[in-house]
Amino acid sequence: MKSVARFRCVSKLWASIISLPYLTELFTTRASAHPQLLFVYKEKKKLVFLSSPQPQNLDKNSSPVAVKHLSRIPFRGSSCYVSGHVQGLVCLRGKPGRIICNPSTGQALTLPKIKMMRRSFSTKASNMLGYDPINNQFKVLSIRRYYPFDQNQVLTLGTGELKWRTIKCSTTLDVFQQGICINGVLYYPVSTPVRDMIGCFHVRSETFSFIKVERTSRGAVFYGTLINYNGKLGSLISGGGYRSRFIDRASRSINLLVIGNFEKQEWSKHEYVLPPTWENVVGRAELRLVGVVGTNEVVLSHPSQVIYYNIETQGVVKVAIQGMEASSECKFATFINHMEDLKLTQAFK
Repeated sequence: MKSVARFRCVSKLWASIISLPYLTELFTTRASAHPQLLFVYKEKKKLVFLSSPQPQNLDKNSSPVAVKHLSRIPFRGSSCYVSGHVQGLVCLRGKPGRIICNPSTGQALTLPKIKMMRRSFSTKASNMLGYDPINNQFKVLSIRRYYPFDQNQVLTLGTGELKWRTIKCSTTLDVFQQGICINGVLYYPVSTPVRDMIGCFHVRSETFSFIKVERTSRGAVFYGTLINYNGKLGSLISGGGYRSRFIDRASRSINLLVIGNFEKQEWSKHEYVLPPTWENVVGRAELRLVGVVGTNEVVLSHPSQVIYYNIETQGVVKVAIQGMEASSECKFATFINHMEDLKLTQAFK
């Protein structure tokens, strides 16, 4: 993928050949058949992106997997974190500001600053990356809480002009967290003065809707990991007394919440008891619940290993990750189903 990105810089002719619809579609088809695990960690003043094959057939004797170094994205300041991963693009927030990058090619795009409203107190903005599969468009949603009102803005990538546009939302938000994009809709947990809800930003129409959250489901929505569960919105959270998106040797179960029909509020809850061998497999590692691959493999991640837990058979497979030693003492994140795509470079035009 890096070589392809370099070829674009050779000449306009080479760039036009690489951008041919036939070639990009062929590359996309092949890449989608081989999804990757994407790893991100901080190294001094850079974010380091690595990937490894996402296992298709797991067994207890799975061999260690080596990572492939993709790119390093520089940043200034003491903080920079990933606030979204969609269709191979990643949204970063920190200094020098909001950045959209393609880890596979190393391309990075700094978004323009948002003008702040005068005479109002503002909290930090929450930025999320969304994708409209119908029009093949990426959009960045920025929600900033202003007292006594909010400011919601959206920016479309790939139009040749980077410009924030203000959009209306009828609901005032007190607290909002990072979410996930599924089938053209950005989902994110929000709290209002009246109730807890899941915000839904429809990327194509740039409209909002909201789903009420039951009190018994609040922990999973706000403290768990929001996931794409077979095309439906779901959440993973550790069971037991301290419920969170992290899990260790003392954990006894994993809870899965799946939201089916939004209009009928069809919520299904499942608890999966971890096997007796869990404590020995995990050791002293603290794992993060990442998501579900296939139909039944829960992915848990640590800088030195990835653990797959089959919710149907209760089987546990640990796959060692080689080449991640430098990240053991750094902030670390893992994303599933990362896909390299030549068409993604069009978003930077």
